Amino acid sequence: MKIIIVGLGQTGTLLAQRTAAESHDTVVIDSDRERVESVTNLYNVSGVRGSGASKEILLQAGVATADVIVAVTPVDEINLMACMVAKNCGARYTVARVHKPELSGDGDYFSQTFQIDCITNPKLDTAQEMYRQIGIPGKVKADAYFSDVATIIRINMDRNIIPSGSMPLREVKSFFGTDMLVATVTRGEKLYIPNGDFVIQPGDVVGIIAADTAISQIVMKLGLTHKPARNIVLVGGGTVAYYLGKKLLENKRNVTILENDRRRCAELAQLLPTAQISYADGVDADVLLEEGMEKADVCVSLTGNDDANLVISLFAWSCGVESVITRVNATAYEKLLNKVNIDITISPAVISADRVMSFVRNVTVYNASGNDIQCLYQLAGGMAEAIEFIAYDGCKKLGIPFRQSEFKLKKDILVAMIIRQGQVIIPDGNSCIQSGDRVVVISKKGHGLNTLNDIFAL
Repeated sequence: MKIIIVGLGQTGTLLAQRTAAESHDTVVIDSDRERVESVTNLYNVSGVRGSGASKEILLQAGVATADVIVAVTPVDEINLMACMVAKNCGARYTVARVHKPELSGDGDYFSQTFQIDCITNPKLDTAQEMYRQIGIPGKVKADAYFSDVATIIRINMDRNIIPSGSMPLREVKSFFGTDMLVATVTRGEKLYIPNGDFVIQPGDVVGIIAADTAISQIVMKLGLTHKPARNIVLVGGGTVAYYLGKKLLENKRNVTILENDRRRCAELAQLLPTAQISYADGVDADVLLEEGMEKADVCVSLTGNDDANLVISLFAWSCGVESVITRVNATAYEKLLNKVNIDITISPAVISADRVMSFVRNVTVYNASGNDIQCLYQLAGGMAEAIEFIAYDGCKKLGIPFRQSEFKLKKDILVAMIIRQGQVIIPDGNSCIQSGDRVVVISKKGHGLNTLNDIFAL
């Protein structure tokens, strides 16, 4: 497919990397010459310098024959304009990133009037991801969510969990005492999609998929508590804080927002009248203590500065806050936080890229029944991905038990879960896929799965 990416910030650069890795014919556009040169030198993509909202620049990039144009500049209006111009020039599909609440709510209008096929709102998506993490202890990270009934959580299997020095995979389920499945194992820099003979060692980071109703049992077995969080401190009062604060207040949580801009504090006080809004510097330790950090159940650091978020999270961790959630874009910071057991890091750029790649995969192979991919997540630092497919009538292996030889998967692919009419099934040899099932598939990077049929060996 031919893909044009407008805007080379964190998200645009990540998308260029991922589309190039999947062998798409990719062209990037940015008004900054150095950014264009940097990305074209790093990845197998072409580049054009200029405004992505310019018809001349878009035509120079080949928009007339483009399959998908993705506009992810920092300016919502430019993204919308770029998509509208691109569609008028012949682009097949258009994707616009929109941050502002007053614009992102007009998705149907933009779709119907200007034929924009997909509008993503990474700030809203980031807030939703953060909300799902609220109350989960810092040593457990929820990495992916499926149909509002199942989750993949990431756990470091240290010697407190495996005192004997090893744990065969077949013993993990009985250890946790609930229905679950180990979907991934990361050992050092290597990723495994484990089979039944795999042996887990201390220090392994495992990705466990389970029904949401089983997560508390898994957390308790780790000696941690999975309790409702009542007092939440949000440091930074931007759009993500608004979305997250609104959701928390709707669910009767006590929300304190610290913001160092007086005008924004006044806006938040009107938008979220039941929240406690404080004009304060969130990087000042004395201020954080005065605002009740030591009594907080959860601290969410979501300023626009990675350095500030890092400092805030480390301080909250030192105060004994059980759940610390950090907004980061730089992967180096994410790795650093994980080293000090602050594992709940959330990157808006990664979330946005996942949403766009879901759309790209769906339009790569047309299906009259609808989108095959419901959601897509990167796992284990991008070494694996989890995809939720819908099994349509065209699935080749409907009704065939997994134990039969004709149900053969490609290497490094695992069917981790079946969701049938809202019920979670951890598959075994007797399981089979039925039409209408939602099927969660784990695969190593590089398979580029577009449909459920792509998981099967010939």
